[in-house]
Amino acid sequence: MQKLSVDIPDALWLQSYFADYANPKARIARLVRQGILHRLKRGLYIKTENAQNVDLLCRAANRLYGPSYVSFVYALRWYGLIPEHAVHITSATYQKARTKRYDTPVGSFFYQDIPAGAYPYGVRFVGEGKSRFLIAFPEKALCDELYRISGIRSIRSMEILLFEDLRLNLDLFGNLDHRTLISFAGKYNTVTTVTFIKFLEKYVDA
Repeated sequence: MQKLSVDIPDALWLQSYFADYANPKARIARLVRQGILHRLKRGLYIKTENAQNVDLLCRAANRLYGPSYVSFVYALRWYGLIPEHAVHITSATYQKARTKRYDTPVGSFFYQDIPAGAYPYGVRFVGEGKSRFLIAFPEKALCDELYRISGIRSIRSMEILLFEDLRLNLDLFGNLDHRTLISFAGKYNTVTTVTFIKFLEKYVDA
């Protein structure tokens, strides 16, 4: 059967778009069966043709579970700070008290809490129009990632973590705002982030 040519928006919530139909849910279900839409969760869809559109996938990440913003390793890769391809979109939340994972036809989405006091800082919208999404600034994404890693107590261990384990690009790391890094890291109050502040204060002209 030939797929319908349907003019639907890139917006993810489609129930209201089909509100004039006698049975909007049936209409959407038909489009899913025909492969025109992918279902991400109840009421949330993305066009199949946009399944590789990074901006729309990041917007989907914002909408799947929130409040949230794209961060951790996915954001570090998005900025080119680490070389590895980030397979899953990783996002920060707060006061959820658990990690969350969504496996969808367009990929997996992971969510993890950071401290509520750190959550609102260093986040911005990127993209335009329907593709806009919230993502951490590179400094915030790095601090979020360090929050996930426990027990780094020495400057040497921090160097290994940053430049051997995470494989941060040394030049791009040097271009980050190190005063901002110190300010953000101070909001997490973990052994690792305290060590990171000491590393910055010792080796970087802050």
